Amino acid sequence: MKRGMKALRQLREKSRKRGGDDVESDRSDTSSFDHALSHLQQSLAHLDTLGHSFILSLKDSNQSYSRTYDLSRSERSKVQALAVTMATDGQPLELIGDLLGIAVGNLDLSIKTVLQVAVENVVSALSGDKEMVNDYPEPLMVLEGMVTAVHNHVQSGDSVVSSDDLLAWLRPFCSDGSRAVRPRIEVLQILENNFSLRDSDVHLLLLYRTQAVLKDLQVEMDDIENEEKRYRLFLQLLGDSRKWEEFQQLMLLLQAWPPMMKEEVAQCERNPWVVLTSTLIECCRGHGSEVRLDLGQEIMNMVRSLYPSKHKLPAQCIRHMSSLLLDQPGLRLPALKLMTESQDPQLLELVLDQINNTTEVCDSTCDPELLSLLLDAGLLVGCVPSPLYPPLSAHLLSRHREGGWDVEKAASELLQAGYRAQAGSLLLVYRGTHPGLSTFTTALTVIKKWL
Repeated sequence: MKRGMKALRQLREKSRKRGGDDVESDRSDTSSFDHALSHLQQSLAHLDTLGHSFILSLKDSNQSYSRTYDLSRSERSKVQALAVTMATDGQPLELIGDLLGIAVGNLDLSIKTVLQVAVENVVSALSGDKEMVNDYPEPLMVLEGMVTAVHNHVQSGDSVVSSDDLLAWLRPFCSDGSRAVRPRIEVLQILENNFSLRDSDVHLLLLYRTQAVLKDLQVEMDDIENEEKRYRLFLQLLGDSRKWEEFQQLMLLLQAWPPMMKEEVAQCERNPWVVLTSTLIECCRGHGSEVRLDLGQEIMNMVRSLYPSKHKLPAQCIRHMSSLLLDQPGLRLPALKLMTESQDPQLLELVLDQINNTTEVCDSTCDPELLSLLLDAGLLVGCVPSPLYPPLSAHLLSRHREGGWDVEKAASELLQAGYRAQAGSLLLVYRGTHPGLSTFTTALTVIKKWL
């Protein structure tokens, strides 16, 4: 490269000497030589950067980045394309800054401009641009990676790019009513999960979610801007619901909204999930009902779907829902299951009251899932006075490995509660004692030896 530059300079000088009085021709030749020299100087300066520690580290970590940079000659368009690729790959912003800092020449590029181009590309893919869809077949995953990179950048104390910048670039897409609702919701959801959104953006996200669920209903911001209005809209829709699909839609709607937090609603009979359960029971049990389903199972599925979310129901609401179920014939089992898996001490007392007031064992109370839930809640001792104890202890012995229950610990708890015979009998079966030897006396005797 250096020899080529030396030769060019020599040729330029010879050209000037030959040019004579032809000024225009001399200027043209000089311009051509200057352009060629500039090209070689750029290439030489770029070659010098290839020994930089950052570029050498790229060779070890990402051959594709290294090769692309190698061939770029630090040309602005090629360096920008590489930086945008790194951004859409979710690379840390500091890494992109290192690349821009090493490339030579007046690139007029910054981390912010690179990320803006990357976001615009992803938005184009979300909008259905065929070329961009080919480049980014999973645009939401790409966007999430970039948002995470910006979040980490902000958390580290840097402010080259902020959440406000991302919102400014994405807001036009999210506000465009001609675009599909689902991707707009997911874009705002990604931002909400990583940053504290402004009130206006939070309301926008809420409106999009509502519209996505209530596709056949015209909903405006004024209908849902606060909790009172959302509750009013919910009650109105609930009053018009007659089909199971309509109730399912309301379940989705409640999950799309923030949980109701006002004390007069959140933990009482007015809680929307409790009201929904009550209406669903009335509708299913009413004469000429259009709803045909396993009501108890569907209500359990509904409540359980909320466990991992911010909508998880408090114990007081579980109490109200279980009370509604207990009042209906055939719905005692789901009520017992919901109260048991709540692990709430007061509800567990209610469970024991229900079980100990049972005079005979039926198929529903011997349900394997209920037996497992009772053992998980540590209610074996409390069930001893009831007819349910024999099937419950048999369930413990037959499934203790898969359930993770400690039989000897259970026997010890029985002993501490004064149930010596039950504790001894449990150990005799657990230790594999022959049934002919499993007498009442033997059960009392082994307690001293084994516990």
